[in-house]
Amino acid sequence: MLHAHRRRSPDAISRGSLEAYWTAPDAIRSELIWLEALSRESDLTVPEPVRNRRGELVTFAGGAACTLLTWVDGEQRERIATPEEAEAVGAMIGRLHRHSAGRTAPEGFTRPAYDDSRILETLTRLDELARAGRLPAEETALLRRAGLRAVRRVNALDRSPENGGLIHGDLNPGNIVFHGAEARPIDFGACGFGHYLYDFGWALSHIPPSLREHVIRAYAGHRALPDDHVELLEHFFFASQLDTMSFWLGLADWEEWLPDSIRRLAAREAGTYLRGEPFLFDGTA
Repeated sequence: MLHAHRRRSPDAISRGSLEAYWTAPDAIRSELIWLEALSRESDLTVPEPVRNRRGELVTFAGGAACTLLTWVDGEQRERIATPEEAEAVGAMIGRLHRHSAGRTAPEGFTRPAYDDSRILETLTRLDELARAGRLPAEETALLRRAGLRAVRRVNALDRSPENGGLIHGDLNPGNIVFHGAEARPIDFGACGFGHYLYDFGWALSHIPPSLREHVIRAYAGHRALPDDHVELLEHFFFASQLDTMSFWLGLADWEEWLPDSIRRLAAREAGTYLRGEPFLFDGTA
């Protein structure tokens, strides 16, 4: 089974949609080059690009960049609910990062970077919205302090190829399907260059605290983690949350649900994090 994508050109992207660089032709082509490599070289099941008759990965029609991918069999879960599912997710992420680690991108390969730029822009935007009364002021201020702490710690980390490379960028339950005991990643549209623990921290934020140890243990079975990985994952937990808020703030309905999301994040993790106390395995999802 095949799955077609019609991606709008940057000129056609309206305010509130994905930033133009995610859908630039060279970025789309690069995403598909990685998917081809994963399909050919790894033991992961991923959407595999289908080239057109001219051997090209991207076909342009009516100003749109069109791609064709094979279908990935499996079922989505609304949430990761069992140790077995958590272990499957951890193993999948470990295998994905193992493939990426140490690889050199081919000439012309271009994908966005997950760095502090969007996080800092998001913090400024959140502060503006809180002052305008559109976000809860106290909780937003707490989240801003947590975000700045996370940025400082993340920026101090070693940037060697062993610690970072191509990452999926959005490993939430909606982008994972289960086929038997195997977790399979789909929708690589947000892939880019970043620290592997960014990918991992974002994935863990969607998994109940009681199951996170299962994810970590399964990941470590495929790729080694640093001794201080729990502390580092907590930094990336916040960094990835704030990076993603840059996208959420562009959605038309963000005022209907983002204020409550910020309240929950402030109540559950931000205060504990700012006190320097561990939170990864405590609390509720």
